[in-house]
Amino acid sequence: MKYLLLVVVCLTLFTSAQSVASDNIPVQKVFKNWQVTCNNLNTCDIRNIDENLKVIFKRQAGPTGKLALNIIVPATKKVPVLWFDDKPFALSANIWHPSDEGGAVFLVADNLELIQRWVKAAKNAHMISPTQDLQNGSSLAGLNAALLFVEDRQGRINNQSALLKMGSVGIDKVPSVPVVAAPHPAVTNISPLIHSDALIDAVIAANSGLLKQEYCEINPENRQISSAQPLTENTALVMVNCGLGAYQSSSILFVTPRDKPAQAKRLILPLPVAPDKGEGTAMSINLFTEVDYSPKEGVLFQSARGRGMADCGDSAKWIFDGKEFQLVSYNSQPSCSGGEPGDWPSIVATPGYSD
Repeated sequence: MKYLLLVVVCLTLFTSAQSVASDNIPVQKVFKNWQVTCNNLNTCDIRNIDENLKVIFKRQAGPTGKLALNIIVPATKKVPVLWFDDKPFALSANIWHPSDEGGAVFLVADNLELIQRWVKAAKNAHMISPTQDLQNGSSLAGLNAALLFVEDRQGRINNQSALLKMGSVGIDKVPSVPVVAAPHPAVTNISPLIHSDALIDAVIAANSGLLKQEYCEINPENRQISSAQPLTENTALVMVNCGLGAYQSSSILFVTPRDKPAQAKRLILPLPVAPDKGEGTAMSINLFTEVDYSPKEGVLFQSARGRGMADCGDSAKWIFDGKEFQLVSYNSQPSCSGGEPGDWPSIVATPGYSD
């Protein structure tokens, strides 16, 4: 999708209807072979950019924030011994909770002391590998910088809860989770559309030039998939399907008066901004993938896979408050480097709304 090309590896600013403090502005950046993503709640994700061996840290902010280290070791039927360069690191089954799926072993550790030991073993190594053959492994270059970045952001440097730069400061001194206000959806008891097909056709006719310019072909199949939903008593959301790809479809959206489809306006929504050489460049979405709108809940959702296996892509959720769409959830994984389908780090999260 075109808007996915706008996603870059560093998100340092955030624009939405919500106001956020400067210390919890979402960020997504790369330290050599490791990607860091922290959302507006200061929940952070650190993962390597490598398909040989996936290592993912996930940590919530605050003194009681959850911590997990996930490792995916491919093509093995036993709990492995990981190798940090030429030094083995045993992964005992009763601690790492292994599960075998699809020819790979999934290991999860959530014990702080154990993960601290793992980081200590990795700290001065160059490679991590499931075998002594380091060609099967992944570079550790950038991991220390990524961990330090997160610990500084979450206020864990010199804290007992730190993974890299541990100290004597009590865990209770870790800053609390930032407070983010949740928007409220509009009254959802909206009258249904009476002539939705006629409304869709009228909006398509009124915007034929724009649709042609965007290479949005309105053939019978695409027209059949197109839909309309009520927004308010006077307006509607028309979703014009532009085509089915190998595994997903894309649509152009219009907000239109119910009785005046010629006045329909294309819906373009802001996303967290993407910087270019240090200066923020506004990012927006104007082509929606696998889009859906629920008038009962006032929720607009879209999800775009970067490739069929869904190891990369992005998804977003908005709440319609009666006047505008407010972003409440945004996840993005720019690089297609393996990993679980749809496991895309959180960039924007709102309490009460799932990713």
